[in-house]
Amino acid sequence: MSNPDYSKLLDAEIHDYLAYNASFMPDDPSLENIRLAYLAFCQAIQPALPEVTFSDANIAGVPTRRYAGKTPNALVVYFHGGGFAMGNLESHHAICMEMCDKTGLDVLAVDYRLTPEHPYPAHFEDALAVVDALDEKMILAGDSAGATLAASVTLKRREKIHAHMLIYPWLDAPGEHDSHRTHAEAPILTTEAIFEFEALRLSGQPRPKTSDYFPLMGDDFNDLPPSYISIADCDPLCDEGTLYNTLHMFSGGESVLMEEAGLMHGHLHARHHSARAMEAFEHICEGLRNLSAWEKPPF
Repeated sequence: MSNPDYSKLLDAEIHDYLAYNASFMPDDPSLENIRLAYLAFCQAIQPALPEVTFSDANIAGVPTRRYAGKTPNALVVYFHGGGFAMGNLESHHAICMEMCDKTGLDVLAVDYRLTPEHPYPAHFEDALAVVDALDEKMILAGDSAGATLAASVTLKRREKIHAHMLIYPWLDAPGEHDSHRTHAEAPILTTEAIFEFEALRLSGQPRPKTSDYFPLMGDDFNDLPPSYISIADCDPLCDEGTLYNTLHMFSGGESVLMEEAGLMHGHLHARHHSARAMEAFEHICEGLRNLSAWEKPPF
């Protein structure tokens, strides 16, 4: 697709949501102001929350928040998005609470350190430390940069992880895939912004060539636990999720690719403003339930 027409690819509800989101953007786009605007937006769109109990605790020195599911036969360890530079337990509080309510699974949100105050590998080290400290049936999950962490830690600890769920994942260096060019000016996340987020993540370091940094930089996709990968078709990152799904299956693993038409990056936050975004959220929750029930073949 060349020169995509987002006025036609995205419906009226999504366009209304995008306009509301844009109204929160500060005149001075410093990182601190953008962080504050993002949290203010997340608070403004927070829906009526389900009755789910939760508690905060430090695990391996990392702040976390655990949501108690009604039928917790697995623990979803959730890493939030935000380009490694934004977001926290509050930005994804409603998402994790509703995910817990809809799946019945326990959800553990991880408040990893952010860049540029704590450049790579701080966020990866926090994610890995939390997983290493747990002895439960774990599904690692995350959106965007959080999906980077979910996949990277799964590759590092594949023998310990039950499954993983990647939501519009960021899995490779900026500019490496056709979708970075096709959707360079997509709503919410542009290709230019991806480069800017990576510069913050590195903070002057050379780019590492390891799956701990970007999962698609790895060369071993054997013996991975099953995955669900949710991609949005109007997202510069969409090709990365497709490639990860292909590599996982070609290496003998089980993976499901959920291609969500009519949506852009970050649509989790739009689920109460868009029927299409809520449908995608239901697909994600169904995928988590399916992953929790998955059993490894006895061979």
